[in-house]
Amino acid sequence: MRPYRIAALIFATTLTLFATVASGAQTAQRPDLRPAAATVPVYDHVVVVIFENTNYSTIKGSTNAPYLNSLAAQGTLFTNSFGVTHPSQPNYLALFSGTQQGVTSDSCPKNFTTGNLGQQLLDKSKTFAAYSEDLPSAGYTGCSSGDYVRKHAPWADFPTVGGAAYHLPFSGFPSDYSKLPTVSFVVPDMCNDMHDCSTKTGDTWLKNNLDAYAQWAKTHNSLLIQTFDEDNFTSVNQIYTTFVGAHVKAGHQSSEQINHYGILRTLEDMYGLPALGNAASASPVADAWDTGTPPDPGTTVYADDFETDPGWMVNPSGTDTATAGRWERGDPQQTVSTASNLVTQLGTTPSGTQALTTGLAAGSSYGANDVDGGVTSVRSGVIALPAGSSSLTLNLKYSLAHGDNSGPDDYFRVKVVDGSTATTVLEKKGVASTSVAGSWQSASVNLAAYAGKSVRLLIETADAGTGSLLETQVDDVRITSN
Repeated sequence: MRPYRIAALIFATTLTLFATVASGAQTAQRPDLRPAAATVPVYDHVVVVIFENTNYSTIKGSTNAPYLNSLAAQGTLFTNSFGVTHPSQPNYLALFSGTQQGVTSDSCPKNFTTGNLGQQLLDKSKTFAAYSEDLPSAGYTGCSSGDYVRKHAPWADFPTVGGAAYHLPFSGFPSDYSKLPTVSFVVPDMCNDMHDCSTKTGDTWLKNNLDAYAQWAKTHNSLLIQTFDEDNFTSVNQIYTTFVGAHVKAGHQSSEQINHYGILRTLEDMYGLPALGNAASASPVADAWDTGTPPDPGTTVYADDFETDPGWMVNPSGTDTATAGRWERGDPQQTVSTASNLVTQLGTTPSGTQALTTGLAAGSSYGANDVDGGVTSVRSGVIALPAGSSSLTLNLKYSLAHGDNSGPDDYFRVKVVDGSTATTVLEKKGVASTSVAGSWQSASVNLAAYAGKSVRLLIETADAGTGSLLETQVDDVRITSN
């Protein structure tokens, strides 16, 4: 093992800088300006949480933002997401009403009677609410109180949705998420939104207050949208935006260019609402959804999400050589390289809280608990595969992260053990001189050759050859029959 750990997915992206023309008046909705709608899922609940004044590069891969980076692993990160202007207030107005309303400053109060997303939802017999931290009382119209500021609560500027039924303190955010409105906005206070306090403060607040919703959303047809109003006053104005929830690609980095108008347009298309203002000429988000018609899943022959222990055995042959980072089942701790400030071992799982991981604990340092010294293996119990099936398919989720000191000697393998014969059916190798970040990937393997047999699955990973950084995780193992 080298005394450093780098496991980041390094990619080159050409940023296309764009100019947004601010319009103070409501833009007419012209059909010829409205792009063709993407297939946007229709969610039961959407929560939009907005943070403040932080550059994309300050968040991406930072040890000060481990939870925000974990959202990228759980869902889709937009690598070309932008605010529309500076300062804060017109960005919030753009996201909520499709126009900056002629506002060019953070002065308060403002009052408008034009269309807005909240009223659109109500007109469609949907529900809407906004939850602001430190808001002293529901429907409060003052410009500030404690760490609450009205400039970050655009609904307060529209009389039909700024009252006590819709403009609510965050203390009223329901713990029973099924009671949430169709669309909710959440605004942390001036400290927890990173405006006045550190990135780490905001990251911790998000995990403590909305992670439970993010996990619930994945299995309850719901969505979390996390974004920022603007960057820290640069001309690029690139911001960190993630989507996490049901029907969202996991571990996906989208280069699709989006901004506040595009997010508003996405929400409007979701519920069949007309596009407001500049949202009419924006495209809805397209490269985030995992909504293709799935194949017939068939009959489940075997399934393990590792939330309980059905009998997997570590080092079943007694020949493993790994000196650290052996397979364990449990709740993994996120591991981050202090050399590169990038996440290696994922602290979240595709479902539930537990997975197979090479060394659950983060360890005393970033190089303390990865796979070292050779191979570690884990084997399932006996799995009886039915005869006469037209197809047998093994599906699983895995993450293989390694540093730039890795190479093709390092590997992750899945084998089928039939009697005394073990056959490799899936193999992923390290790539020389390349750092690869942890992210949940899907794999499928045809097991038709084993129909009618009783087999076991053997999962191996190895830090072979010269010592290198290697982290491997497995979850949601399933075999289906058609």
